[in-house]
Amino acid sequence: MRQTASGRKFALVLLILLLVSGVSQAREGVAAPTTAPTQPAPQADFHVDLKQTVEYLASDALEGRYVGSPGIEKAGDLIADDFSKLGLKPVPGLEGYFQPFTMLAGATVDPSTTLAVGDRKLELDKDFLPSAVTSEGPFDAPVVFAGYGITDKDRNYDDYAGLDVKGKIVLVLRFEPQDEKGESRFTKSKAWSEDATFASKCRTATEHGAAALLFVNPPAREDEDELMVFSRLLLGSRVQLPVIQVKQGVAAAMVKDGGAGDLKSIEQTIDKDLKPQSVVLKDVTVQGKVVLKKNEKQVRNVAAMLPGKGDHADEYIVIGAHYDHLGRGGPGSLAPLSHAIHPGADDNASGTAAILGIADDLSHLGPQPRSLIFIAFTGEEEGLIGSHYFVDHCPVPLDKIAYMLNLDMVGRITKNDLEIGGNGTAADLDKLLKDADEGLPLKLGTSAVGGKGGIGPSDHMSFALKKIPVLFFFSGLHRDYHRPSDTADKINFWGMEKVVDLGDRTVEALARLQREEYVGKFDSGSMARMGGGGGHGASLGVVPDYGASDAPATGVRISGTSEGSAAERAGLKAGDVITGFGDMKIDNLEDLSEAISKHKPGDKVHLTLLRSGKPVETDATLGERKG
Repeated sequence: MRQTASGRKFALVLLILLLVSGVSQAREGVAAPTTAPTQPAPQADFHVDLKQTVEYLASDALEGRYVGSPGIEKAGDLIADDFSKLGLKPVPGLEGYFQPFTMLAGATVDPSTTLAVGDRKLELDKDFLPSAVTSEGPFDAPVVFAGYGITDKDRNYDDYAGLDVKGKIVLVLRFEPQDEKGESRFTKSKAWSEDATFASKCRTATEHGAAALLFVNPPAREDEDELMVFSRLLLGSRVQLPVIQVKQGVAAAMVKDGGAGDLKSIEQTIDKDLKPQSVVLKDVTVQGKVVLKKNEKQVRNVAAMLPGKGDHADEYIVIGAHYDHLGRGGPGSLAPLSHAIHPGADDNASGTAAILGIADDLSHLGPQPRSLIFIAFTGEEEGLIGSHYFVDHCPVPLDKIAYMLNLDMVGRITKNDLEIGGNGTAADLDKLLKDADEGLPLKLGTSAVGGKGGIGPSDHMSFALKKIPVLFFFSGLHRDYHRPSDTADKINFWGMEKVVDLGDRTVEALARLQREEYVGKFDSGSMARMGGGGGHGASLGVVPDYGASDAPATGVRISGTSEGSAAERAGLKAGDVITGFGDMKIDNLEDLSEAISKHKPGDKVHLTLLRSGKPVETDATLGERKG
């Protein structure tokens, strides 16, 4: 399951790794066919073992099922092999049971990246390192020191006042003015203001015409001078100039050689007086270039079909779960210092095993009134990549998909509680679920991470954005989420069996249910639950395209708008790229979030967009975010 808050993943701490020994041998040697026979013969004596499946998927042998890794390839082979044994057919148009595609997974710094101060060549990864938000390109210009790189009219503080930085390299300190205890002089606490963010500093430098931005940890924090790890999962969160971190010694030498004195003393003066000490560094020039190496991965969704029977056999119910996880951690892990295997037993070996269990039950039951597509998505943890690709390259007519059921983290049933999302996306889903749960011990409640709407941090959102009614089964967050301690021994397999039973009944009912229109009235509430914040601030009502592998160079591409939102009323459409919000240029999601936060409900703002590459302008009257 993908955790989001204003489009960003969080990181905390905790590391435990406990796997059941000998599990990998239980399912080793599985080799799925690259293609499958047109009419695969079911193995009558084969049934999916939920416990064995979860234990294998969460075993050391699969190393956390990171996208593009050998471990996730083994997981995909297992899923395809089970589909074949169950007698399920390949989905027409796919390569057997697989939907392969190339995923643009992110970027790393190319070794050809350089930086030199005058004649002194600096060493990559030792003296400097580009920031994850950097753009690419060469630069060669004089250097200007601009304090903390902040322009804040409300605080009457401006490091750029009287300073011409157009076409120049700007050197700034990280964070913002602070007291002797290391607390912000702006907020009077250890919490930094918005001025301290990279997004704000980069935007300010760009607005003043800088050619590149260099930043350094303040000398007062001399014990905190490590270069920040370059990590870019997707390529959309970047700014429009090269952004590079330099070590304190490099920055101090530039300031001293430029006749400005001691960098630490300058910092202390700014912190004490709250007055900028910006200066042109005489005869100091910087040359260099940032080159990024884009990482492409060959990945695959795994899908199979149980053909329907009857008048609506040409319509489909999709039953899906993602089968990828975090590998050995990194961005997205809540144990950021750990390199241990993140087994992902609950997230989402449990959901993967559950859809195989449902496929087992229904394949033996026989054809339903609608055809069923069972699919294991890849790349969910990277931003719903697999489900996004599936709906954009659907092997069956997308308008023939009637409903979608998503299972993500269903292995931690406690007190028989199961959270349900999406049950407001069609008129009869609440009653359908109540009837399906009749006689089962499960107690159904509203999902805490998406509510009744279709906008939620998992693969059903890709279908909801196409106006396909969805349901989402989820047993709840827990302290092992996105940590090495999410192990198979903690799974409630009895509870999983009950989830499968509910899934069987739900799919059978969906296959019979009269087709209904998508209802979007709960989607704005779903967006608030996803991390839009509490309170009643302003709302635009757009859904960023988290799954875009071909992110625009600037701006925020959207996947859609929530029903009745300001964006919908203003005519925004899926695929639009927001490039301007009022008088603020929008480079990335952080810019858009900040721009909205500066307004109140009822404000009228002018939006600039790109639609199919052509500029579009419109006005929007902001609504109220009800969190």
